[in-house]
Amino acid sequence: MIDRFREICSRVDEEFARNRRIHGERIQCRPGCTDCCHQLFQITELEAAVISRGVKQMPDEARARLVAAAGDYLPRRKSLVRRTGEPEAWGSLPPEGTRLACPALDSQEGVCLIYEFRPLICRKFGVPLFNPDRPERVYACELNFRTGEEIEDQDLVQIQTAIHRDWKQVQADYNAAGGHRDAEPITVARALVEDFSALAG
Repeated sequence: MIDRFREICSRVDEEFARNRRIHGERIQCRPGCTDCCHQLFQITELEAAVISRGVKQMPDEARARLVAAAGDYLPRRKSLVRRTGEPEAWGSLPPEGTRLACPALDSQEGVCLIYEFRPLICRKFGVPLFNPDRPERVYACELNFRTGEEIEDQDLVQIQTAIHRDWKQVQADYNAAGGHRDAEPITVARALVEDFSALAG
């Protein structure tokens, strides 16, 4: 299962690179741009397993810093969601004051400390995104594309629909194999503090 997930990650990375080639300098994503790192979102058990496994391989000091940051993040996130009702999903950037820096973000350098193990949404946010479950619009980072702006890319829907379909199939197969489903929302912070590594089989 983990190999299939990594294959999906590779395809998402390729799709990001393809969009960067098409849209060029309009894609502002780079070290130091951290708007997407302040989104509130959930991840799957497989993504959490990859993060937990990756963090175990890090030096003790680096791992301890991440765990401490995640421990600080979790109650703040819970309080923020309770207070604002901010949806935990990707889309447009949340209003100022409802954002919270990911515990894996090195705020001084503006880089992700778990970049190699980052979840799918972190790999694709920034370029135009098509979700076949919500086909009425294409989402894109507001720093790269204005709301309502037409995006010309004849291959986007076909490529991203195939990735979306295959990722859903991986999750369906995980469920069919009796994979654990956590009762509480799983976040990057939880994957840093808790050990989900066994869930990937």
